[in-house]
Amino acid sequence: SPSLIAKLAKPMLDFFYNQRVKTIENFVDSRFVKTSKILDYGCGSGKLVERLNKKNIYANGFEPSLGAIKLAKRKNLPVYQFIKKVKGRYNLIMFWHSLEHIDQPFEVIAKIRKSLNRDGKLLIAVPNADSFETRLFKDKWFHYSFPVHRIQFTPKAIKLMLKKNNFKVERIDYFSPEYTISGLVQSFLNLLLPKDVLYSVVAHRRLSMPKTQALFWSTLSIILAISFSPFLLVFFTAGLIFKRTGDMVVIAKNG
Repeated sequence: SPSLIAKLAKPMLDFFYNQRVKTIENFVDSRFVKTSKILDYGCGSGKLVERLNKKNIYANGFEPSLGAIKLAKRKNLPVYQFIKKVKGRYNLIMFWHSLEHIDQPFEVIAKIRKSLNRDGKLLIAVPNADSFETRLFKDKWFHYSFPVHRIQFTPKAIKLMLKKNNFKVERIDYFSPEYTISGLVQSFLNLLLPKDVLYSVVAHRRLSMPKTQALFWSTLSIILAISFSPFLLVFFTAGLIFKRTGDMVVIAKNG
């Protein structure tokens, strides 16, 4: 069961998911948003799919994890374990921090293009390996996370990958509070405390120590994060100005 900290953080996590929905609505033509078809590639337990469908936006998901599939099926969500079961063409295909978990992202992008409408779009949110954080925190960088994260991308690399797959990059957004701010805070804490402990407690996943011990470290993490927040704010602002934050959201158009 979730800890007290995880329960207190739930409204914040819900807010982030709602912001994702707003982001998606901005990238799908507003005139046709209710008739658009969206695929969430690597959707986990289908939380985003669920929220989109509640807003009458047609969405389904692909997720290879059997555990996540079981969670999705408990809510009767349209989430599939095998990509061949995902049929038809989509207006938008999303990779919300799933592409970095794939061993062969170039090949996946090439294949998934066949499921996109002629004027369809890709939304790819991934860590930014060309960020100030990678230089400062090195292997303590929150988004490093090998072997969970298989591949790291720079803006130049992802542009090249998309160009070779006949996609045109329309924009890259370096302001994504869900990942940029939280990732920076956790990276800073990784310099001083056990790796990713606050994330593990708040997100209620990947906990590698007894819960009581984790609660102690996560409480200390919150105190340190508040204490050093002025420094973190300056660092984040610099990253935003120079487009070197730890995360990026890439929008690309088919063809």
